[in-house]
Amino acid sequence: MYYLIGFNSKPGARRRHIVEAYGKFSKHFEKELPQFKLMGLYVRNVLLGSRPHYLAIWEFSNYSDLDEWDKIFATDKRGQELAKVLSGLATDWKAKVMSKLI
Repeated sequence: MYYLIGFNSKPGARRRHIVEAYGKFSKHFEKELPQFKLMGLYVRNVLLGSRPHYLAIWEFSNYSDLDEWDKIFATDKRGQELAKVLSGLATDWKAKVMSKLI
């Protein structure tokens, strides 16, 4: 299963800051929840195509992993701090869970 998260940068947020913040966020949660693996953080090139500007793709095995994420996040102060940094850089968060068909 895949967890796709699309978002845009807030005015003034630089790409390098977003990459750095998302890198810290993903490394932290890959340690806390090894069943989640970040497949990549992608950016729209030369502003071609529609928004979102950024897309993160995570792979995980089943829906119960999402419950575990919520449980860990509720008490994980460091994870919450890292998420707050990201929310200061980005907006228009949209997420969806998808399964691979082919």
